[in-house]
Amino acid sequence: MSEQEKFVIEPSIRRDGTREGEVVSFEAVICSETGESIFAPEIFLTPENIDSFVPKAGAAQQAAIIFQDMGFRILHIGTFSVSGEAPKDLWESTFGTEVKKDSTPVSDAHPELGERTYLSHVAEVPFEIPDKLKNIVERAYPQKPPTFFESPLPPTVPYHYLDVPGDVSMVLRSGMVNQEGITGKGVLVAMPDSGFYKHKFYEWRGYNYNATIAEDAVDVEKDDSGHGTAEAANIFSCAPDIDFVGIKMGNNATLGFKKAVDLNPAVITCSWGWSIENAPLPNSLKPLKAAVIHAVKQLGITVVFSAGNGHYGFPGQMPEVISAGGVYAHRDLAGDDFDLEASDYASSFTSQIYPGRRVPDVCGLVGMKPRGIYIMLPVQPRCAIDMSLAGGAYPNKDETQSDDGWAVISGTSAAAPQVAGVCALLKQVQPSLSPNLVKQILISSARDVKKGTSAMGDQAGKGFDSATGAGLVDAFKAYRLARSIMVRPLFTVPRPM
Repeated sequence: MSEQEKFVIEPSIRRDGTREGEVVSFEAVICSETGESIFAPEIFLTPENIDSFVPKAGAAQQAAIIFQDMGFRILHIGTFSVSGEAPKDLWESTFGTEVKKDSTPVSDAHPELGERTYLSHVAEVPFEIPDKLKNIVERAYPQKPPTFFESPLPPTVPYHYLDVPGDVSMVLRSGMVNQEGITGKGVLVAMPDSGFYKHKFYEWRGYNYNATIAEDAVDVEKDDSGHGTAEAANIFSCAPDIDFVGIKMGNNATLGFKKAVDLNPAVITCSWGWSIENAPLPNSLKPLKAAVIHAVKQLGITVVFSAGNGHYGFPGQMPEVISAGGVYAHRDLAGDDFDLEASDYASSFTSQIYPGRRVPDVCGLVGMKPRGIYIMLPVQPRCAIDMSLAGGAYPNKDETQSDDGWAVISGTSAAAPQVAGVCALLKQVQPSLSPNLVKQILISSARDVKKGTSAMGDQAGKGFDSATGAGLVDAFKAYRLARSIMVRPLFTVPRPM
């Protein structure tokens, strides 16, 4: 694709008149009360030791006030870090450092979706905490944006694809659960993503589809990429009566995640991340790591992340989250089930950051190479996804129109919200289920996938395997298992019959 054909997302104009990429989006980590540092080389942050890094009461608020007095814009005060923004000159003069304009693809798998610009630290240049913030702020890091792994009725296309909600609900067996009266009613699910356009798909079906905005983003209902609008449909395919809140993110994904946590949802689903193959984890991602552990361990929120599409997904490889991989369901049946195989578009790997951690845990529905074109999803008309996939022939294009508000996509970006929808069903059945117990129920009830290879070349086989983990989520078996147990130690949980 030539530079002339490449679709470029125009940076959003912000409330203060600046554009994304013209300010430093940052996370400032507050000094812990114990004096221990999450950045110490010998420290590995876990749910068991995270309490050792909690700041002194009021320290984060004190840091925020000092930052504001210095001219910084404070966007969020969290448990471990403060989120904010600063013009380039202010950042450099405050910390005696340098930043440079950089860019990152919206999607590695779809380079035609364009790039997002941001300001990043210049390597080898000194960085000093000013006297006003010493002993309050330990470190501050610019944040790199993550990679994202209108008619109410969709068009038809001449190849095998799944529609929403019907086909996805049928293959994942969530429709059978819905018929039992379990639809996710009363369960709050939050999703930080690119934006949430008010598509008629959501309106005409009466879904509880709501959205808010992170403080570094603008125009909550504008979704230039189309990613968030599309992937949210996967949740409703499994749990049509959830209370859904999308959070439009800016460049700082940690801020977007913390905004989701503030809503106190039962489930958070994230279809984005960074590809981090080798240890150690970059320091700039440690504030997000702390926020995820805090959400799961201390707040009891079930968190689902995409494993990646050929990426070594982080936070998808964190042991605390449910990591969603991919399985492809063919049109034909094989015995009493669909003919299932591992998606060669979806990631699988053993983490080098968390020894022994195998990714994924379970899988949702994901298409095959080269583009993962598989599920017909609603998007903002003439957004990047709508335009970039239009025209041309399958499997490289989706054969829909560039302005019809529909696109055929998937990836583990679709798998994560599918899995999250099933989690919402379980939380309706048993509201007190812990995040770990939800994960174990999904693993124990998943449908074994015995053939195919992942994007990394791992082979699926009988039982838990490297390519698909426990296999494809089975909402009905998971529901039966959740309904049959009392909340007690996991070793007593019976397998479904």
